[in-house]
Amino acid sequence: MKMTYTGKIRIFAILILIIAIIQAIWINNAIAGVKMDEELKLTIQNILFVFLFIQFLLVIIIIFYVPVFLKKSINEINNILKDIDKGIYTVDIDLDDQRTKLDEDFFQIAESIKQMLNSIRTFDKLKKDKIIEHYNRINTLLKLSEDGFIILDKKGNIVYINDSILDIFPILKDKKNLIEENFPPEIGNNIKKYALNILKSKTKQEEQQFYLPTLKKHIVMNSNVIRDSDGNATGAIIALTNLKKKKQQ
Repeated sequence: MKMTYTGKIRIFAILILIIAIIQAIWINNAIAGVKMDEELKLTIQNILFVFLFIQFLLVIIIIFYVPVFLKKSINEINNILKDIDKGIYTVDIDLDDQRTKLDEDFFQIAESIKQMLNSIRTFDKLKKDKIIEHYNRINTLLKLSEDGFIILDKKGNIVYINDSILDIFPILKDKKNLIEENFPPEIGNNIKKYALNILKSKTKQEEQQFYLPTLKKHIVMNSNVIRDSDGNATGAIIALTNLKKKKQQ
């Protein structure tokens, strides 16, 4: 496993301390072998020990404080990224607050993430507006059509049903699932059975007809399977034609 950035900093700090100790010992031994005033020797040795102690303190700070500071900065960034990973793009990054908490390099990362989130939100809004626009177009077409349309998910839940169907079968207005709920024979023996065959087989069914006494004519049923981008069946659409009521003479 690759060594962490914190681990590398600690090893580097320890190496600096070891080099400083070796340097102090070497200079001390060198002084001891040279004839000079004892007071001067003592002064040099004291200076060495003072600088060695200062270096020791700096190494301790590097080993313990710097990793804690880095971890705090990384955690701030990591918490933001976790929210993004969950699909929460409304995260508000207070740059003024982050500037006081983060190192300059980490602050630049937070700034870049905020810019990225703004771009995602803009794209998301444009995509949502486009989806709503397409939905309204399709919904208007289905409402204006004299044919009836029922859209189901793979469990038989009614996702969409247009007015042409509801005018003929108003009972469907209060129903949520076409497969699990009970219906009168004209629905249960025909539309429900037809839908069940589509969802079970996950394939388009041949066109079928059934006689509807209330309209005194045959209704034609056709179908297709709704699939996702991977080709998996996610539901079905059933079209009913010849629903137009006969004009009374």
